[in-house]
Amino acid sequence: MKLDSSHAGSLLARIRGLKVAVLGDLMLDEYLFGEVNRISPEAPVPIVRIVREKAVLGGAANVAANLRALGAEPLLMGTLQKDAAGERLVELLARLGISSEGLVLDPTRPTIIKTRVIGHTQQMLRIDREEPSALGEQAVLDLMEQLNNCLSEVGALIVSDYAKGIIGPQVMDEVRSLCARHQIPWIVDPKPAHRALYHGATLMTPNRKETAELSGMAADGDAEVAAAGKALLESLGLSGLLITRSEKGMALFATDAEHSAPWMIPTMAQEVFDVSGAGDTVIAAFSAAVAAGADWKDAAMLANAAAGVVVAKMGTATVTAEELLAHFHEQEAV
Repeated sequence: MKLDSSHAGSLLARIRGLKVAVLGDLMLDEYLFGEVNRISPEAPVPIVRIVREKAVLGGAANVAANLRALGAEPLLMGTLQKDAAGERLVELLARLGISSEGLVLDPTRPTIIKTRVIGHTQQMLRIDREEPSALGEQAVLDLMEQLNNCLSEVGALIVSDYAKGIIGPQVMDEVRSLCARHQIPWIVDPKPAHRALYHGATLMTPNRKETAELSGMAADGDAEVAAAGKALLESLGLSGLLITRSEKGMALFATDAEHSAPWMIPTMAQEVFDVSGAGDTVIAAFSAAVAAGADWKDAAMLANAAAGVVVAKMGTATVTAEELLAHFHEQEAV
């Protein structure tokens, strides 16, 4: 079974304009690009002379950016502070036409910044500025109000958990209740530390390492992935699971009789340059396809293709609907 360009084009057309909610940890991803020509006389470390810099949306904000690039309308929910990074994040959202109405100001926690120093295309250092503490009571209440306001008009909810404080028991209880009431699929990009919070999710999208940690089992070979995935489905009461496996592609699990064994999807990546944010691309493409009425196999194939395009780009990136459709045409021409 393969998603051809005609089917992919039809699916991408149905995605255009669909509303998909995103709840999670917002970040500003900074990149400092430079030249490395000598070692510091002060310590045995390279000196990087910065020649260019840029800032892009990271974390849950990058999931929203990926949805927008595919033509969907993301409704983004998270917290930030009214600091320089927060203002820059809002500015970047506005440039992409993504509303910041669902964002909650939290004066107790600075806006998260991840700064990567790149020398001659090689990442040399990452600096994280964050305060990953639990949300204050008012911020939790404000987030739950935003959830109430938007879930009646979306086709799916993405929970983008980076374990930085947004995703906690009270917020997830509200997610579970509201999604059941509105019959909305909720799809989680998980962090193993929050395992118990994902019980009853429609689907999760862990990578191989997260699958091993979430299940407490090895998840390298096909047989190990199948066993670990089945254990996760049962223990967390999930309806489905999409495990991303880098160069080995993906494994799709479901609880219905048709999917008694996982469906293994080979990778479509031709060149892997940078995997930063690839999980954001996968969950955005999969969720948008599900919101458009696609079955899980078609949604997984679209997400697999999107990941294959985005890993060939430098840094946290997105893939547009046009790029994705061109990718399907190129695959058919080979």
